[in-house]
Amino acid sequence: MFLLKLWSFLITMDVMKPTLINIGGRCYRKMPFEQKIEPYTEQASNSGQRNDEEEVMWDDEACDAFGLVEKTDEGYKLSMEMPSSLHRFIIGRRGETKRKIEKDTGTRIWIPRQGQEGDVVITGPQRSGVVGARSRIEVITESARQKIPFTHFLCFPLYESNLEKKVDEFKVRVLKDCFECRGIDASIFQLPSKIHLTIGMLTLLSDKDVKNAADLLSECYQELVREYLQDTAVEIELKGVEYMNDDPAEVDVLYAKVLPKDGSDRLQRLADAIVERFVSKGLMKKQYDQVKLHATVMNSKLRNTDEQTPAKKSRTDVPPRFVKKLSFDARKIISLFEDFSFGEYHLGTIHLSTRGRYDAEGHYECAASVPLP
Repeated sequence: MFLLKLWSFLITMDVMKPTLINIGGRCYRKMPFEQKIEPYTEQASNSGQRNDEEEVMWDDEACDAFGLVEKTDEGYKLSMEMPSSLHRFIIGRRGETKRKIEKDTGTRIWIPRQGQEGDVVITGPQRSGVVGARSRIEVITESARQKIPFTHFLCFPLYESNLEKKVDEFKVRVLKDCFECRGIDASIFQLPSKIHLTIGMLTLLSDKDVKNAADLLSECYQELVREYLQDTAVEIELKGVEYMNDDPAEVDVLYAKVLPKDGSDRLQRLADAIVERFVSKGLMKKQYDQVKLHATVMNSKLRNTDEQTPAKKSRTDVPPRFVKKLSFDARKIISLFEDFSFGEYHLGTIHLSTRGRYDAEGHYECAASVPLP
């Protein structure tokens, strides 16, 4: 009886707090149960009668999509612009997902061949079925975006020559004074050319996605930057080090703390407002209550495991996501460098940066940027 009550309670909690998915500025609830949908039949189509239950059901899901449907000689048609990297999620394992959507909605879904760009086209004899298929595809693809690694990020870049000198000084001193600490080696230090203050992470899968993010960043500049900074420059000092997790003996990320020189929260409020704007447009997923402004100087994900275990050099077939992270003991570093200054800097721009791509100077490739006072 106890287990039955517990199971009922957990189900209730999932229903009361379902996963939220943002699609085109609209917010959907993804319920933890599957709604039973009666499949479309030729008999119902040929009867000449309107299936009121079906119409109401699909109207409730996406009534605003009816204006996108085109009337054809054979029925109805709707095109969906979509990055090719999402096509496989619509198709599903051995085509099962695509076939189920087609069966449930009485439609046919055309998807470009693998590797080809192009619209996903939905056709069917009933307008409601076409709209319903579109809604199902939108939910699937937006859920899929959350599983794809981030491709871009918004940040305040810190590409300063003085910072490079300070970071190199920090690295030399840590390797000299903390060499005996578990997990410390040269490979886990962040390159000075990549140090920045992250605002938020994005998954942008097409040129259109990147353009939308760039346009929104420009809007933020026009509205939010002026509102929160009021045409006054932002000066910060990077001083002291802090860790991300709860145990200083088991650290994955060590970062330099960000201290605004004027002691205000202008920078924090601006970063939070930008994230809220991008979340509201469905371009970013909110991960925390507020942005954690920091400059990463050591990260266990950067560890060169081949240097530590030469015998594993031949394991090139192991995907990076399956390589176990090796944390490090940061207690002595935190103690010795609690007042270490990485320098004072003026934050002059906000960048939309591309992960995994770098310019000639080793900085992250900038897809778009806006200036700061």
